[in-house]
Amino acid sequence: MSIKIPRTVIAEMISHALRDDPEECCGFLLGKDNIVTRSHATANVDAEKIRRYSMDPLEYIQVQQDADAKNEDFVAIYHSHTFTQAYPSETDVKNAVGSGFTDPFYVLISLVEKTRPIVRAFRINEDKTVEEVVITTDGRAYRGANG
Repeated sequence: MSIKIPRTVIAEMISHALRDDPEECCGFLLGKDNIVTRSHATANVDAEKIRRYSMDPLEYIQVQQDADAKNEDFVAIYHSHTFTQAYPSETDVKNAVGSGFTDPFYVLISLVEKTRPIVRAFRINEDKTVEEVVITTDGRAYRGANG
């Protein structure tokens, strides 16, 4: 299984993560099937922005309405980990399963090394298992900030 994310969208996510650092950033990747066509950055409204992210429910509704009008789907949810690796935390898994939002992919940006952000994609399943998903760009596997 794979998700296709254009390099321009990957660059937008990394820029968003660096701009919000040391707080976690978050947003949506929109498109069809497993193909992303655009990103939508959202505000992190969590009280502990340095360690957690939460999206404003009203902003979520607005993005959903905009996506519906453009015949797009939520392909993925993205967020950054500013001090840890790009892998879903126990809290990320609990929140995905608890919200019932296990259909979209989860894309994480690690800023452990600020000059070499790492971007990885995952599927979080209802049974709380996590599977890494290959990110492709223009038919090639994405291999990180320089790949």
